[in-house]
Amino acid sequence: MEAVEQRQYPRFGLGVPVTLVFSTRGLSAAGELQDISQGGCFFKSSVKVDLDRKISVVFSSERGQTWRASGSIIRTVAYRGFAVLFEEGTEPLTDVLQELARQPQENRAAFLTRILNPEVEIL
Repeated sequence: MEAVEQRQYPRFGLGVPVTLVFSTRGLSAAGELQDISQGGCFFKSSVKVDLDRKISVVFSSERGQTWRASGSIIRTVAYRGFAVLFEEGTEPLTDVLQELARQPQENRAAFLTRILNPEVEIL
């Protein structure tokens, strides 16, 4: 029996290293942006995070354009990571994801590494 994809948006697997910055705790930790879609993303990390915590992911192009995707942590997997649901109104992220989709699979992580601010803020 074949599984049916229930996601609203296509997901891009990446594995891009990031630094998770916990503003209220005053600490940071290594993480990895495992995948991203228009609706959200998943970060690999062994750091414990709370559900409903706000998060901000920022992308900046070489031409000075900036895109911000804000959302909330909706699911955690102990010692493995957490899922983020982006807020409505992340349409500017559409530009980034469309460009990502145009990249060959083997170039996607490198493309995103060039435009992703490696510090992801968790409020």
